[in-house]
Amino acid sequence: MGKKDIEKRERDWLKAFNGGDASGVAKLYEENARLLPPNSDIVQGRGAIEGYIKEFLTTEAQLSFKLLTVHESPDLCAAVGEYEMKIPGAPDDKGKYIEVWRRQGDGTWQVAEDIFNSNTPLPTA
Repeated sequence: MGKKDIEKRERDWLKAFNGGDASGVAKLYEENARLLPPNSDIVQGRGAIEGYIKEFLTTEAQLSFKLLTVHESPDLCAAVGEYEMKIPGAPDDKGKYIEVWRRQGDGTWQVAEDIFNSNTPLPTA
């Protein structure tokens, strides 16, 4: 899998997310994938990821990605990038992510691990 393949899969992810399709986002993850959101417990499994995304979509967030690097091997690759997020009524957010993609038995690629976090500093007391 090369950078162009990852870019396409990320476009599919963004199209589903920005279109409000939590199921479409979840289908890009392995059945037992893990999502590691900031300030939250690990979200494990496609069904739980779909629920997390569905709830997140209620914010009407819109995302864009900038893919920086793809580390690849025949059956695994890691995508490293930056995101920008806009939520109506909230400050814009920028951050970074790492996605681990794994080749499936049928040759398709799905996300196995996904972590992201904001560049915005936590508020001070």
